Amino acid sequence: MKRESILVVDDNKDIRLFLRAVLEEEGFDVIDAVNGEEAISKFASLKPALIVLDLSIGQPDGFYVCNEIRKTSTVPIIVLTSSGEEVDEAMCLAAGADDFITKPVSPRIFALRVKAQLKHKVQQLDPQEKLLKSGVLELNLESHEFSVNGAVVALTRTEYDFLSLLMANPKRVFSREQVAEAIGGSLEYSSDHLLDTHASRLRQKVKLAGGPHIVYAVRSVGFRLQNISVLDKTDQAK
Repeated sequence: MKRESILVVDDNKDIRLFLRAVLEEEGFDVIDAVNGEEAISKFASLKPALIVLDLSIGQPDGFYVCNEIRKTSTVPIIVLTSSGEEVDEAMCLAAGADDFITKPVSPRIFALRVKAQLKHKVQQLDPQEKLLKSGVLELNLESHEFSVNGAVVALTRTEYDFLSLLMANPKRVFSREQVAEAIGGSLEYSSDHLLDTHASRLRQKVKLAGGPHIVYAVRSVGFRLQNISVLDKTDQAK
């Protein structure tokens, strides 16, 4: 069976060697990049299954690389930062990252975070169902393309997993634990703050595309898809 490849982007040779050793021990092939231009080029040509991206790699920096990759791909991106850097989770998620790790990190925790992002939980869908629709929203399960009123909206891998879970089960309320598992993590590695940030960014993206408020937070429980049909009728009555 072909081994999955992971692109490690860091200008520090010692860190690249450390991450390579951990990933190869877990059975992955590793692709190295030392700067932003090399990272973008190798991503385009080699199509890795996941990217581990240090933010401080000179210019173009990690934020630029993340934004560029998000224009064409939902590949999982784990961002690395140093403990002294003034960077928070929200900034990384805003750039399109799926996870955020502060260095130094233990080999065990790093390996677990990588595996969590690669563990893509496919929901129990009708195998013939390739397109999820809810009002003006459409999610293509083959191309992973999401559109609002026919306009394509770029999603991160985590946002896609979050939204596909809700759109596949539009009347169901999912606990935070269930959402965390669906987006490739667990409560141990996905805080309430992170889940709320993902939900907020989804709402914002849909709103900017002219769509309705879609991710509804159920107090003390979790999340569900907002009732789009009710929203449509309300809009028509105005």
